[in-house]
Amino acid sequence: MKSTYAALALSGALAAGTARAQAPSQGPMPSTPPPNGAGSSAPAPGETRVYPAASALPGPTPVEAIPPPAMALPDDPIEPYLLTKANGPFMVHAKTFYGPLAERMALALCKELREDFHLPAYILRKKDFPQHSYIRGTPPTAPSETMTSAIKNPEKVRTHDEAAVLIGDEKTLAGSEVLLHKVKKLHPKCLEKMPGLWEWRRGAGLRYATRTTNPYVPAQYLYPKTKDKLVLQMNSGLRSIGHCAGSYSLQVAEFSGRSGFDFHGVGGPPPIVQPENTSPLKTAHDDAERMADKLGRSPEIQRLGVPVYVYHDRTSSRVFVGSFASENDPAFTTVRNELLKHAVDLSNRKQRGRAALDVMIVPAMVPTNVAQIKAQLQ
Repeated sequence: MKSTYAALALSGALAAGTARAQAPSQGPMPSTPPPNGAGSSAPAPGETRVYPAASALPGPTPVEAIPPPAMALPDDPIEPYLLTKANGPFMVHAKTFYGPLAERMALALCKELREDFHLPAYILRKKDFPQHSYIRGTPPTAPSETMTSAIKNPEKVRTHDEAAVLIGDEKTLAGSEVLLHKVKKLHPKCLEKMPGLWEWRRGAGLRYATRTTNPYVPAQYLYPKTKDKLVLQMNSGLRSIGHCAGSYSLQVAEFSGRSGFDFHGVGGPPPIVQPENTSPLKTAHDDAERMADKLGRSPEIQRLGVPVYVYHDRTSSRVFVGSFASENDPAFTTVRNELLKHAVDLSNRKQRGRAALDVMIVPAMVPTNVAQIKAQLQ
């Protein structure tokens, strides 16, 4: 019986081997390295920068072995090409240069992009904007009106020679995406004559460009914010400051919640929390609207011929009088002097009865720029 089973097993093995030999080939065996694959040392036809997976990519060129540029670098003043706050804000980072000749090499690429490809190219030096560190005279520590950096010693000598070329004055992310695809296809001639740390990237042009933003522009100004629906609803009345024709107006009153001073400091007794139903903020909207209505009906305001406006947000309600084209408008002084003259009379209950103001107005010393407020309501 055992010999019968052995004979059957032997015949089955021979049949399987014969069938496998006669079956059509389905590809290489698992142990056989595929041609031009991961285990092959020969690159595919037509490829010039294909490296075997078994070997690492070439390392950077040693600094002492980097040759000088094979072209005459420009000596033009770099200031007209420097990035400012007015550029962008969405841009494409084309290339970064390093070393003592970084600025001149960046200038050569920037000029070629402007002259040959008609692209708005700019230069950003690391010593002007040292990334996210806080250095005197550079954003974000510099005043908001600073357009270019004014870095001084000792910070100036502590920065490395590094200059990046940025392209674009795009206003949206979608625009920068379109620009990126265009820049990646460019092959500036000057790059072929400049040395680099990564020689295996030579001939790629601007293939490795990436999207970025202007570092001089604060992040809160890059992306549009959704408007507050509650604020829009509160300022939908006829006296809304959104109807002001000018860019400036005179604030005469403000209604808000309670505030106080902590004289005990940290570790003192807990502050007294007032109940919400007694907070002046609860009636601030109605108080401002009532004052604006009484001011608009008063003979003094009607003789001046100036409109009365209100503005409500989540923390306060303000009352404005007049519409002025600029902060130096002569009409502002006239309106303010008249309001100061009649401030007491407007709140005199004995003379005016119900038409008297509940709170005395306090005209501001300078006009308020309401252009940004109106932009939030449009």
